[in-house]
Amino acid sequence: MLSAQSSAAPSPTPGRPAVALSDDLLEILRCPVSGSTLRQDGDQLIATGDPSLRYAIERGVPKLLAPR
Repeated sequence: MLSAQSSAAPSPTPGRPAVALSDDLLEILRCPVSGSTLRQDGDQLIATGDPSLRYAIERGVPKLLAPR
């Protein structure tokens, strides 16, 4: 689910390294709130326009859901 939370990034699940998304995919993906590009930090995507907007990557799948 969406992780538009504090700036403290949780560490990857113990025993499971973070899955690196391809550069091609990161060029396409955008933050659903701000429309800015995203950068990967471990198991999260962070909006470049507002670093407080963070989205989880679960099992290699970005969860880009805007907060309710």
